[in-house]
Amino acid sequence: MVAAPIGPMGVLCIQRTLGGGMAGGLATGLGAATVHLGYSAFIVLGPGALTQPWIAANVFLLRAISGISLIWFAIRIWRNDVRLPTTAEGGRSRFADTYLSALVLGMANPLTIVLFFAVLHASAGIAAVPSVMVGVFLGSVMWWTVLTTVVVAARSRLSKRRLELSNKVASLILVGLGLAALSKSAIGALGYLT
Repeated sequence: MVAAPIGPMGVLCIQRTLGGGMAGGLATGLGAATVHLGYSAFIVLGPGALTQPWIAANVFLLRAISGISLIWFAIRIWRNDVRLPTTAEGGRSRFADTYLSALVLGMANPLTIVLFFAVLHASAGIAAVPSVMVGVFLGSVMWWTVLTTVVVAARSRLSKRRLELSNKVASLILVGLGLAALSKSAIGALGYLT
């Protein structure tokens, strides 16, 4: 449920799949799934309940971090040249870089944090802890694999020019999401201070 909405991670996964093929999309999805696993473990193992009041009180700070991260990713995507790889270019280091950057963005996304607290904290029982964490991870991996596969199928019909246009559109969407997060952060900070 947390992975399926097309938010910042979905846009990033689609953009990376269009630009870098299946490996780019799967690395992004695996980074997001790892974040989902980490948050679910944190929440169902107990410490999540203790930090929930702090997260609720500082959601504006998390939104600001997320907004800045989204704008930074948008600038990188905008400046990136689209190359149509004929083989698995980049190898392990490119996969690792893509995975790590998805991990950073996923951890900074306040929507993911809030959704995890809402969904898992309400439904996780102590006896189900291992199965909840495994289920969250596998469900997330399955979603990102399906999304990447669909985008790869559509990618074969796109020219380099259309892929460049998709990069620009993805950048603009990410900038919009980043600015929205920053404005919500500013409004929340002002409300918190008053």
